[in-house]
Amino acid sequence: MAAYSADAIEIFGKGVLEAEGVLIDKEGNAYGGGTSNGVIYKVSPEGVVSEIATIPNSMPLGIAMDRKNNLVFCDARRQAVMRLTPSGQVSMMTDRVGTVAFTLPNFASYDAEGNLYVSNSSTRDIDHLLVELVNPEPNGALVCIRPNGKGEVVATGLYLANGVAIDPKEEAVYVLESSRKDCVRIAIKKDGSFGKPEIYAKDFPGLPDGMAFDVEGNLYITIPLVVKYEGTVPANQILEGASDLWERHERVGSIVVNQIVRVDASGNWTLFVEDLGGQKLAAPTNCAFGGP
Repeated sequence: MAAYSADAIEIFGKGVLEAEGVLIDKEGNAYGGGTSNGVIYKVSPEGVVSEIATIPNSMPLGIAMDRKNNLVFCDARRQAVMRLTPSGQVSMMTDRVGTVAFTLPNFASYDAEGNLYVSNSSTRDIDHLLVELVNPEPNGALVCIRPNGKGEVVATGLYLANGVAIDPKEEAVYVLESSRKDCVRIAIKKDGSFGKPEIYAKDFPGLPDGMAFDVEGNLYITIPLVVKYEGTVPANQILEGASDLWERHERVGSIVVNQIVRVDASGNWTLFVEDLGGQKLAAPTNCAFGGP
């Protein structure tokens, strides 16, 4: 049983279409991108929704903010990490790091030093990815882009690399492996190098999507879907002829759930909140903390 039910959930801002990533700035404004319309939204602390940019041929996913208040987001359609300035100018930040081409950049997260960590879900693009929910493959990667613009590959061989988070002490970076329903921990060494991915938490009740740490080091992970594929079609043929993303989800047996789990410092998870009817929490993709 979840620690909290839908009664504990308060709706904050209405009118955002299919938001994926979420970011909260120092003033309490929330930002997110509409995956089906390429709109970057801003929601004021009072819940007023405004559209600050409309980007053609764009599918914004994970979103972050740099020290100059630029919004930096992963764009699944443009297959690049993009930058949106406070004045509304849009530009490509990069479309690859080292040997990793951003076929499906998913989530971006800054540390206190200005290093940007970006997950690339797969060598497949967004239109062909969901087959990996039925047949998991280690095609994902995590990269790091330094403040000077230089980048390096942190890890490869990840299973549908998704949400990225850095612990409060910045001792490790964490990555969700959606197709294996787990979270890996990658140590950040004092010399700036990285350890190997190690399983931190596993066997989530569904597909883990986004996550965020609280100040005490607990990790909160959104669970929007479970996959129960019961078809007989070979995995490489499941998506043939599917017209849109939701039809692809239906093909692989995706079922919407509305859960957030909490993982303690030992890697043990419990169900934090659940909205069985999906009235307030419907297929949650990401989460973020605000306030001081």
